[in-house]
Amino acid sequence: MIILKVKYKIILIILLVILLGVLLVALDSPYLHMAEKVAKGDTNDILDIAPAIEKGNLSFTVTGDVMFGRKMPGVLSLDSSPYRYVENVTGDTDILLVNTENPFTTSGNPVKPDVPLKANPKYIPLLNGTTGMVISANANNHVFDYGIEGMRSSIENLDSYGIAHIGAGENKQEATKPITIEKEGHKITIFNYMDSENFQEYSQAVMPKAGDDTPGYSAWDDTESPNQIRQAKENGSDIIIVYMHYGNEYSRSPNSNQKKISHLAIDAGASAVVGSHAHVTQGIEVYNGKPIFYNLGNFMFDQSNPNTHTAYFVDFDVRNENVTANVYPIYISGYLPHFMSSDDGKSLLNNLNPHCEQMEITDEGIGKINFSVKNSTE
Repeated sequence: MIILKVKYKIILIILLVILLGVLLVALDSPYLHMAEKVAKGDTNDILDIAPAIEKGNLSFTVTGDVMFGRKMPGVLSLDSSPYRYVENVTGDTDILLVNTENPFTTSGNPVKPDVPLKANPKYIPLLNGTTGMVISANANNHVFDYGIEGMRSSIENLDSYGIAHIGAGENKQEATKPITIEKEGHKITIFNYMDSENFQEYSQAVMPKAGDDTPGYSAWDDTESPNQIRQAKENGSDIIIVYMHYGNEYSRSPNSNQKKISHLAIDAGASAVVGSHAHVTQGIEVYNGKPIFYNLGNFMFDQSNPNTHTAYFVDFDVRNENVTANVYPIYISGYLPHFMSSDDGKSLLNNLNPHCEQMEITDEGIGKINFSVKNSTE
């Protein structure tokens, strides 16, 4: 009797397997092809024939130069967000990336002979203008204004307030290490570099590039940096942002080195390149299907030059593999960002150099650039 029961079970299992095979054939299921490959010992591209996983929506916002020192404390309050005039965009973004143009230190020993900047560490919480994650980009020409000790205390202070940071560190590996965030099925990697060719007048003691065993900022290298971007792509990052500190101050157009660096980054796999440092706006280019924002201009700054009072920031709206880069023109009033009127916004965007033909400008004066995070060869 026991033998018969076992026999019936075996027959039932065989019938179910046959039935499953018939269904797979009828539906032309990719799993049938997967099973055939496994049966033949071919497992190399099993993942390639598996159905794609739908990725969720997310947003990340990138601003220009932020500085909380010098005259800025006059408009800063720990009870009021300095993002308050633009918080309908920045307030609920998943990732907020800002270029922090000062070390947060109480040091009284500047090493930079001209325009040394610093900010009181108590203002660090004001960097956080979102319910999401905020990242301080530190690869710039002011992070070492108070020397290596100023940089170290700044990083310690950012850590104490839970603010993520990139672009400077105890050695090249630490300084150039990107931040990688996994959210909504996406793997986002953000790099931060500075073009050291802009600052050859400063000694290594005043503005140190990170070395193998020495502290400094993350300097762009035409070979090593693209290799880091390629590695991030190979490691599964589907969104890669390169935030550059480059260009000539107060120049309205990118120089040849900016273009070269940006193109190398895109060719290596970057989804977008965003620039800061010039304190004025520079134009936008779509290269190989990916946008380059050469310079956003200021975001929160106390400069008196009227040319530094108009700028833009970018909010990337990600839907699966499709991205809309929303370009928001702003003006700086009372050292803080405000949205421009529709007419002023249109004027700013239409006069950017280079002018981006692929950018739609809405009736509200907002720029929109649509692109895919997939490579052109995918």
